[in-house]
Amino acid sequence: MKAIHFLTILLVAGLLFAGCRPDSYEPIGDPNDNMTAISGVWKLTKVIQTDAESQRKGFPYAVEDITTLFNYASLQLTFNLSSGAPSTFAINNGSAPPITGITSGTWTVDDVKAPKNITLKSGAVTEIMTLGGYPNSVNGKLKVKVTRTDAATNKLLIVYDYEFSR
Repeated sequence: MKAIHFLTILLVAGLLFAGCRPDSYEPIGDPNDNMTAISGVWKLTKVIQTDAESQRKGFPYAVEDITTLFNYASLQLTFNLSSGAPSTFAINNGSAPPITGITSGTWTVDDVKAPKNITLKSGAVTEIMTLGGYPNSVNGKLKVKVTRTDAATNKLLIVYDYEFSR
């Protein structure tokens, strides 16, 4: 009798385990080509400035939308590709305050398939932009963050969140 119960439990357990297989999902489409999505001509549409020290202290106006304070709509950013890889960039500030200390040079990313940082380089000068989101067919915006730190202490001072549209 015990052998029958044991065999029954073993059979049920075997059926349960055999029925537990991960579902296979078909790909929805081709993977997003982030380099192609980032490349092209972008116009600055929104600028959010965060005063890091004020934010640390809990001051009420630490984060401000400064888009309308300056003519940011005149700023244009261009990322070029060469054989599908990052190559050159150009920033035309127009009458807007500059968003980086350089206006042209080469650009690279930390990971071609899923970049987090864009590095802009001109001679010995390097600036890093952190990606806030990839442009895609649903959201055609390029979002980047640029931070400013105190050179002596490396303390975070100001954070700029830029949003670009084509």
